[in-house]
Amino acid sequence: MKLDIFRVVNQTTFKRAIKFFVFLSIITVLTTLITYIVGLKLDITNIIYSIGSIKEISKVTGIHKVGAFIINNGFKAPLQMMLLAIIPIQFLYLLNVFIPSFIIGIAFGIVLQIDSVKGFQIIISSIPYSIVEVFAFCLLAAVLFELNQIVRGKIKNIFKKNKVKILFRSKVLEAIKIYALLVLPMMVIAAFLETYVADILFNLFQ
Repeated sequence: MKLDIFRVVNQTTFKRAIKFFVFLSIITVLTTLITYIVGLKLDITNIIYSIGSIKEISKVTGIHKVGAFIINNGFKAPLQMMLLAIIPIQFLYLLNVFIPSFIIGIAFGIVLQIDSVKGFQIIISSIPYSIVEVFAFCLLAAVLFELNQIVRGKIKNIFKKNKVKILFRSKVLEAIKIYALLVLPMMVIAAFLETYVADILFNLFQ
C-alpha cells in the first residue's frame, strides 16, 4: 500500500500532508479542551449546521446520505480548495479544512459539557471517518501548497528581468491525478464510515 501511494504522490507532499493533519488534529483537540474548560454555552445544533451543507445532509439517511457526503466533501469542497489555491495568498486553501476542524472542536467540547460519557462515545465513534476525511483534505492541501507556490512564482516572474520557466500545467495535472486516485476514493470511504460505521460504533456503547 505504501509503495502504491508513493507512485501517485511524492514523499515530500505526503510528509507535508501529515504535518497538516497533525496541525488540524491539534486545533480540534485544543478547541475541544478550551470549550470544555471555559464552559461555553452555545447551541450545538447551530454550530454543527454552520459547517458547509451539513444541515441539508442531516435531512437524508442511508445511501442518500452517503451520496450527499460524497457530493459535498468529494466534489464541492475540493473544487473550492483548488480555486482558492490559484489566489496568490499562501494557505488560503486550508480554510476549507481549518474552519470545520475548529467548529467540530467546539461541538465536541459542548457535547462533553452536556454529558461527558456520551460525549466520549460520540467522539470515539467519529474517529474512523474523521481520520480518513481530514487526511484526504490534507493530502489535497499538500499538493495545492505546491500549486499555490507556482502561482505566486509566476506573479513574481512578471517583475523579473531574467524570466524563470515555471511548469504550472504539470502541477495542475499532478493535483488532478492525486485528487482522482487518492482524495476522491478516500472521501467515498469516509462517507460510508460516517453514515454506517459511526452509528454502529456509537450503538455498541449503548
